[in-house]
Amino acid sequence: MEVLVTLNPDVSPEDTERVAEAISRELGVRARPDPLKPVRRLRVELEGLEDLDELRRRFPEVSRIIIIRDEGESTGLEELVARAREAVRGEVREDETFAVDARRLDKTLPYSSQDIAREVGDAVRKVTGASVDLDNPDKYVDVHVSEDGYLIGVTPATLREPSRRWLPADAFRHVYVCCERPELEYEIADLIRVTAALGLGGLILVEPREESLERAREKVGAASLVNLRVVDDLEEAVEGFDVVVGLHPTGPEGESRLVQLARSGDRVCLLVGSEREGLSRRAKRLADALVHLGPTTAEPMRTANAVAYALGVLAGAASD
Repeated sequence: MEVLVTLNPDVSPEDTERVAEAISRELGVRARPDPLKPVRRLRVELEGLEDLDELRRRFPEVSRIIIIRDEGESTGLEELVARAREAVRGEVREDETFAVDARRLDKTLPYSSQDIAREVGDAVRKVTGASVDLDNPDKYVDVHVSEDGYLIGVTPATLREPSRRWLPADAFRHVYVCCERPELEYEIADLIRVTAALGLGGLILVEPREESLERAREKVGAASLVNLRVVDDLEEAVEGFDVVVGLHPTGPEGESRLVQLARSGDRVCLLVGSEREGLSRRAKRLADALVHLGPTTAEPMRTANAVAYALGVLAGAASD
């Protein structure tokens, strides 16, 4: 049985050959770069399906495994559709669902990946009677083509890639961070990074030190990806939010209160103070609750760490 193995994006192109050699050496099988596109793609010859788990367990570089059902030199769209029609016979049942994942590996070919997916999907549906399900299919039909040829895979979704569960991209879009009087370049830069990395609704800075803000903007490329507001008035900054939660090392409330309040509003503001001064009295009065994070050590976290910790609490609550 020959499979196509795609490698994770953090594997450098130069390491493709190294991973192939390691798989060959450690599993005693033949592994080589994929001739259709020898970058982060390998052809591996296995004895059977039981070897797939071992391959994944020993090589975390592996992202996806596709069981190859057909391959050849033809690159014509009509021929690809005909070959896919034959490849799925007996592999996709009428009571199953499927999705087509088409990859045009060379842009010089006179059709698009979408053209392949549309034509192959229609052919598979007609020949098998199966239904299309792009979100949660039972089987994947992979069609990859370059100027050097094609391969067609039919793989159960449970084997093609490991079960992965992530928070949706907009999980924290309703959460904003407001920082009162940040002074230091690194704390502003870290807040920008957290806001960008976790997809927050925005970052509001109240009376930041201007030179620190400028240096942070220059230092962090993610600043351009963040909804960043700079205001002079704290009440203006928190106006319009359904819930304002102050994060403070001596706050009287705990994580459960944070979760309760975050669930009660569509627009949530996490209010934090500068690392030198913390929250002002005025900020504490404006907050709906003051929440202490973590064990009762009363030791303050760095501002961005507190925000990240709070979001981790909300993420854990969302997955319960």
